Amino acid sequence: MTPRLRKLLFETLYKNRYLYRFASTVPFAGQWREWQRQVLPRLHGKDVLELGCGLGDLLADMLAEGYQCQAVEHSPQMVAAARDTLRKRNVGSASLILQGSAQTLPFSDASFDTVVSTFPSEYIYDPNTIAEVARVLRPGGRIIIVEGANLLPVGYIQPLLLLFQMLVYGPATLRRNPKQGTHTPNGLTTIVVPDARFGRLIPLEKANLRRRSEMVRGPRWEVYITIGEKA
Repeated sequence: MTPRLRKLLFETLYKNRYLYRFASTVPFAGQWREWQRQVLPRLHGKDVLELGCGLGDLLADMLAEGYQCQAVEHSPQMVAAARDTLRKRNVGSASLILQGSAQTLPFSDASFDTVVSTFPSEYIYDPNTIAEVARVLRPGGRIIIVEGANLLPVGYIQPLLLLFQMLVYGPATLRRNPKQGTHTPNGLTTIVVPDARFGRLIPLEKANLRRRSEMVRGPRWEVYITIGEKA
């Protein structure tokens, strides 16, 4: 799929919460939410900003964990959907979600300990976005970006779903031996990846953010995480 068609597809999804829910669940064997939640153990501090909160599921997760969160979402349809998610899960309030642009964040300097963005669109590659992130981060803060994930070709159904993923997102960007990483009690393996192929187009260094690339592997999937740390 060409970048233009991919962009058109995502713009269509962002305008309909039901299509978005279907597209982020069925083609990915229900693992999308698990991939989002890889952000949680990497959060730093208490004040968190989410860029592009979508349906608001991760935002609700973070609020339920006790973090002080706000979100900026460009799509008015997703703003409404995310506010409904907070209401249904009885966490936070509608005022925590603002409609706006990642390139012009409506917050003061040094307002957040962590900025989060999961499966973002092209805005994450814009130097203006990263400059704004660096501005609103406190010293020692970080941005956590889940740029992509892949199902592994296990079982009978996932190889077919993997073909669909490759059609939409392009070929898998990385394969590494999980024995090189750190194992956790929940059966996941985290691998720090020097000079990773993923995340290269995110201009962290232009905003003086120190790059760290991690791959998390579970029995059925891999997820790619780029972290930018502010000195």
